[in-house]
Amino acid sequence: MPNLKALRSLSGLGRNLRQARLSRRFSIAELAARADLSERTLIRLEKGDPGVGIGNLAAVMAALGSPEGLADLMSPENDPVGLSRALDAVPKRGRSFKTTKAGDAADKAATAPRPERKGIGF
Repeated sequence: MPNLKALRSLSGLGRNLRQARLSRRFSIAELAARADLSERTLIRLEKGDPGVGIGNLAAVMAALGSPEGLADLMSPENDPVGLSRALDAVPKRGRSFKTTKAGDAADKAATAPRPERKGIGF
């Protein structure tokens, strides 16, 4: 059984679907036929029943004219928690890169003293 927040969210979704159906002047029978669902399934969906499959929700949204609405639900652009977590992952300190001339860098590398090797390295 879903938690209380999920049940409230499903109830709100059902109200929104019902409002969308009514604003388009579709009867339950007409929208159910367009979505290729039974009327009972559509009624359960509008009541926020958690047992209705997500495929049925996608079919109703497509029949209402919003087939991409379900995919946009949790897209990265619309996910404030995901965006804030991604920003938190950005390093706090960055490397500073100096712009040097190519010749200067090669000259410094060639003239740098090499440390003497003592002993055997493993």
